[in-house]
Amino acid sequence: MRLLESVKKYSTQGRLAVICDGERLTYRELDEMSDSMATYFIKEFGQDRSPIVIHGNKDNLILVLMLAALKSGRAYVPLDVTFPIERVKQVINEVDAKVVVNFTEEALDGSYSKKDIENIIKNIKSESGLVENWVKDDENAYILFTSGSTGKPKGVQISKNNLDSFNDWFGKYMDLDENEDVMMNQVSYSFDVSVIPIYLGLIHGKTLNSLSKNTLENFKLLFNTLNESNIKYWVSTPALAEMCIRDVNFNSNLMPNLRTFFFAGEVLSKKLVKELMERFKGVRIINGYGPTEGTVLLSAIDVTEGMLEDERSIPIGYPLEGGILKIVDDKNNEVKDGEKGELLALSKSISKGYFNNEEMTSKVFFTEVINGQILRGYKTGDMAYYDNGILYYCGRKDFQIKLNGFRIEIEDIENNLRKVSNINNCVVLPVYKDEKISHLSSFVTLKEDNGLSSLKNSILIKDELKKYIPSYMVPRNIKVINEFPINTNGKVDRKKLMEEIK
Repeated sequence: MRLLESVKKYSTQGRLAVICDGERLTYRELDEMSDSMATYFIKEFGQDRSPIVIHGNKDNLILVLMLAALKSGRAYVPLDVTFPIERVKQVINEVDAKVVVNFTEEALDGSYSKKDIENIIKNIKSESGLVENWVKDDENAYILFTSGSTGKPKGVQISKNNLDSFNDWFGKYMDLDENEDVMMNQVSYSFDVSVIPIYLGLIHGKTLNSLSKNTLENFKLLFNTLNESNIKYWVSTPALAEMCIRDVNFNSNLMPNLRTFFFAGEVLSKKLVKELMERFKGVRIINGYGPTEGTVLLSAIDVTEGMLEDERSIPIGYPLEGGILKIVDDKNNEVKDGEKGELLALSKSISKGYFNNEEMTSKVFFTEVINGQILRGYKTGDMAYYDNGILYYCGRKDFQIKLNGFRIEIEDIENNLRKVSNINNCVVLPVYKDEKISHLSSFVTLKEDNGLSSLKNSILIKDELKKYIPSYMVPRNIKVINEFPINTNGKVDRKKLMEEIK
């Protein structure tokens, strides 16, 4: 893998690979420690190639474990601390993991702790000749579990070949060189935008400045960290920048070395871009688009002032190099320029499908012969249109949404809400503000009237719901109603409920 080769190359140059909460790891340490762990995995588990599950946030050892998994021929499955323990266990069972590493305080039977990993690294001497074991070709490099409409998460499989396709294209687009610059590493490892610093950052010898959950939750600490970081490349969802922009000190004086803002994961608003252009004069702003199934991104574009004057939303860009993004109608026929339809993607970066889930895979993945070459395809479920070769996003075809960078299926929340003890039925709705989803609201009916106010019921429901789904999926507002309005089709009238929110 190019990532592993690059880390070995930079390990001889005394470069700093990552810093998090004051703890530093050089490329040499990253390479040697991951060699030791890979040696352990191979010796202890032999030919078993089941994925390695890593439950934690931004600890430097997580990068060591990711590389160790790849060096031992195994995929890694990153699960953030926001995942409730029941969902973590669900994923562990799904992938039949023999190795589970737990960097949290939650109890997980049979898992390795941080101390266990440190002891293994200290006591295991790495062996040469690991290269023959490295993940290769169409073998899985990682599996990311996203929200699933049945209430069961779906594991998107991304291979070494998928990553090669993405890294070659987007590395060029980002205009990355091998200078010792700093790249922000803020995005949760369970979310695919984090692949940019992990792969492109380390491939190009950058220092990753990791922003832990603790840092992000302390505004003063966050700004101090940004000020001391020397960050040249900012990589995040728009949500983090929107949080920071509220403070007048978020400007080029805070980060004088910053040259590029990269955003993906949710709609980038013109309001945010205008503020950034004013406060960070001349800094490049890139808007990227892509589902996890397409390996991080399928398109990207540099945002210009002219786009802000356009009445349309900011475009999602030009298709990836070597890929085909086409817009089709309900009958799968390509539409004309300017006409809206579903976006279908074909490229070498498209996933082989969902882990151990042939039914869902067959619904959205396909293959097509293009110029004599077989390419994998994916039905994104996103509505879009072309104008002069540039793609514009028009929302979801179904109930799947993006909130704060996380991809969420409304049905996933609703199915889990119905597990809450006194819930009879429910509806979850996205609430929009400034061209994007600001939060989720829910209406519920109860099995029995408990005499409590809607507010008290809301608190009880949220507390129980957090046992089933990550906190970012829990609706901000939950309102108890006696019955749902019904439309002429006999279905719950979601439009009428939306009017009540407004």
